[in-house]
Amino acid sequence: MKMKNEGNAAAQAPFLRGLALLHNFEYSSAEEAFRAAQAADPDFVLAYWGEAMTYNHPLWAEQDAAAARAVLTRLGPTPAARKAKARSPREAQWLDAVEALYGNGSKYERDFAYADRMKVVFDADPNDIDARSFYALSIMGTAHNGRDIGLYMQAAALLEEAFPAHPDHPGVVHYLIHTYDDPAHAPLGERAASRYALVAPDAGHAQHMVSHIYLALGRWPQVELANRQAMAVVNGQRAAQGKPATSCGHYNEWLAYALDQQGKDSQTLVDACKAEALGDQSSVADKSVLGGSRNLITNWAQIATRHGVDTGRWPATALPVGDKLAVARFTLAYADLLAARRSPARAETALGKMKAQRESIAAAIKTEWPDDDESLPWFDRAIAQGEAAVALSRGEREKGLRLLREAAAAESRLPVPFGPPVLAKPSAEMLGEELLADGRKAEAAAAFSRALEAAPNRRLSVQGLATASANDALASGEVTH
Repeated sequence: MKMKNEGNAAAQAPFLRGLALLHNFEYSSAEEAFRAAQAADPDFVLAYWGEAMTYNHPLWAEQDAAAARAVLTRLGPTPAARKAKARSPREAQWLDAVEALYGNGSKYERDFAYADRMKVVFDADPNDIDARSFYALSIMGTAHNGRDIGLYMQAAALLEEAFPAHPDHPGVVHYLIHTYDDPAHAPLGERAASRYALVAPDAGHAQHMVSHIYLALGRWPQVELANRQAMAVVNGQRAAQGKPATSCGHYNEWLAYALDQQGKDSQTLVDACKAEALGDQSSVADKSVLGGSRNLITNWAQIATRHGVDTGRWPATALPVGDKLAVARFTLAYADLLAARRSPARAETALGKMKAQRESIAAAIKTEWPDDDESLPWFDRAIAQGEAAVALSRGEREKGLRLLREAAAAESRLPVPFGPPVLAKPSAEMLGEELLADGRKAEAAAAFSRALEAAPNRRLSVQGLATASANDALASGEVTH
């Protein structure tokens, strides 16, 4: 990969390494590489551009504008001073784009301004594959309320045009996977998925990313393999840094889910993550109310709750007393509710805990996750499902089923998420199980089919649909022995 730039000879290797890492979302390693390029060439504009870009994670709803602005300030105290250091009109265009990304206005306004500036960079040279890739990513970055199919397909069209000539470019193949990682579009992403792990063998994120396509297709052995490879890379890098292996984290979350979907049972991994999380003092002493995605306790709660749905072995650990880690507390209360679906008092207690944590989450999300407009609706969906579960636990069948239908319909109207189901127990699947228990087999089959549209080949939905369909066939006399 050779992005045209004006850095001196000594800065080329670290800059191009940082560029590849940036395309692979290996942000901390990219930052180190761009700083090395700055050390080799202190006025190299694109080295500062690259480091500033490591603080923008558009597909994760994360941005540290203050840190990025501090990077740009090291290049020059003002936009004008920085632009004066551009050694070519092309460098000035790239700098204009990052200035818009971290300039004035709200994040949403800056995202749109950045995409507009990236269009200028792209239009000036459509053959610049890095400009094309970052422009496509900037378009996806303007989808602020979850996946916007129109925007994602616009980005895909830009990348597809370049894919035949650049099948090994990390930005092209990586971002193509992101455009297609939902059940309806995943078949279009198989070519990119088949390439990406080979393109970036030393990037854990690249090894994991191919599983975005395979999970959306319900191909569990491939999901397992991709995340085992990702963890091998990550733990190899940790070993090189003198750190122990980890059993928690995003890739292990997907690995555990893939194991359970195959009936392999991820209990060993769940237990190892629990021990690591509760033994990690930074996670235990987390100062945030929410306990962000990198908090190991929050991560373990999510892994363990999904595992409980698949195996019936529910997490039963009390967290340290306090008002922090609200997401982990909400998740464990949700696990309690699912475990207590036939116990009214226990289910009501769990739902009460969920509602209390939801209030803490709603208050904290404005400051701790200011760019995240996707999460809170899912907490509300979990509570709506909990209301249905409580009604069912009381024997209020028709009310509970009505609430479950409403919950499932509301879930289907949210933007399609990538990865394992956001709710460890999708409402459509729960509805199918309850209808099946009532002997309403045709309705149950329809509910399971809807669940499988959102989560293809999900084991419990597949089993439920098979049971409902087989029973219907028996009742109609279609099955013979």
